[in-house]
Amino acid sequence: MKKELNNILYINTGGGLGDALNSLTTINHINTNFLVKKIYYFSTDLQNFWYENKLKEFKPKNLITIKNFPIHFGFERKHLKLSKNLINLFEFNKFDLILDNQTRILNTLIYKKIPHDYFISPCLNFLLSKPFYFTKKNKNIDTRLINYINKIIKKDIKPNYHIEIPKDFLNIAQQLMPKDKKYVGFSITAGHPSRKKEFEIDEIIKVANHYGKKFVPTFFMENKYSDMKKILKKKINNIYFPEETLNDQYKKPMIVTALGKLTEFNISIDNGISHMLFFSNNKNYIFYNENSQKFKPITESTFIYDCKLNNKEINALRAEEIIDFINQN
Repeated sequence: MKKELNNILYINTGGGLGDALNSLTTINHINTNFLVKKIYYFSTDLQNFWYENKLKEFKPKNLITIKNFPIHFGFERKHLKLSKNLINLFEFNKFDLILDNQTRILNTLIYKKIPHDYFISPCLNFLLSKPFYFTKKNKNIDTRLINYINKIIKKDIKPNYHIEIPKDFLNIAQQLMPKDKKYVGFSITAGHPSRKKEFEIDEIIKVANHYGKKFVPTFFMENKYSDMKKILKKKINNIYFPEETLNDQYKKPMIVTALGKLTEFNISIDNGISHMLFFSNNKNYIFYNENSQKFKPITESTFIYDCKLNNKEINALRAEEIIDFINQN
């Protein structure tokens, strides 16, 4: 595969904010190892266009968000008839490379019909990829495309979670968390209440009070969780919600990354905030109810507790178990 690539199409079928941040590791890897002019980014995010809004500060300079593909493109058989002509939306006649980070065969067949030179997809263990290398797809979303690209470039490079935090966000974070105190970060709310992802609140209160003897328990939590915040404020000594005093222009995911960089360590469940904390490159302890092998970051500074592998439900974890895991790592 050639070193210089003019136009790449990156397809992310995950629609959430965390899914968008997951894609950043592969995009970083591509930008590090190839000379890329433009990366066109398509996500089935119900037109949230994360990199144009909430994630604008994370956006690579050469990334262009696609806003005119069909809604849920790739998930309906009728899209097979549309794929080839989508190239007419661009001022070139084919992509140098299409990256498809999902494994459904219908989706992959649809995406593969878009004109291109090279195509990489983990579907069917990369059988439909060009160039093709015999390999089994990695379960981990962060590494399955990266590992395949490593085969192409004949290198063994791990995912890159480094980003440049804008100076204004870092300055605000330093004002909110001055060095005369030490902080421990907490993220305990799940974006989808229907999924069992959260700690029992009484247990996390015990954990926060345990660390509150030496550190300031610092919670990353949106204002919409006002009822929970009232409970926490009553029961946790010296609790701190740094985002409460922020101007609206800084109430963005990047401030969580900046704040997470300044703590002693962070404790989180599997949620969107945990993805923001990955890019802090600080010590993070993430508690998954399941699927840690698929979603965990591949970084030495993050420690993963998978409840399913330990025959536990996350809401059954006792404070002592949470604290023991942190102390052992």
